[in-house]
Amino acid sequence: MASPKDRRRAERYPTASIPVQLSDVNGELIDLSLQGAAVIHRSPVRAGSAATLVFPSHGGFYIPCQVLRSVVQVRRAAGDPEYVFRSAIQFSPIPPEQEPSLREFLEIQIAKLQAARVAAGIESER
Repeated sequence: MASPKDRRRAERYPTASIPVQLSDVNGELIDLSLQGAAVIHRSPVRAGSAATLVFPSHGGFYIPCQVLRSVVQVRRAAGDPEYVFRSAIQFSPIPPEQEPSLREFLEIQIAKLQAARVAAGIESER
């Protein structure tokens, strides 16, 4: 029987707070895989809703997705605690002609994250 960790279809890579939009909500990408991502944002989104993940810093590249869950978290930084939402999203199937460009974009982003991990001396768990 598979453990909960084995349910994920692809390894996730922590990101360095990449600015994104989840539909019309500004947020920060905090991890990325070939099948989905996690985003921190200040406005609520509804679990189960269809959305679009937009990468404004990458020419407005967008990926259709679905919000799997969205929970409130307390982010403790310098000063007062801040309440934010952490949403897990799954990328939606896209037209076959767009699949190569999406996969290339994700693989480039993940390669950058892997290189940053190696440079920081953090080894992959796999």
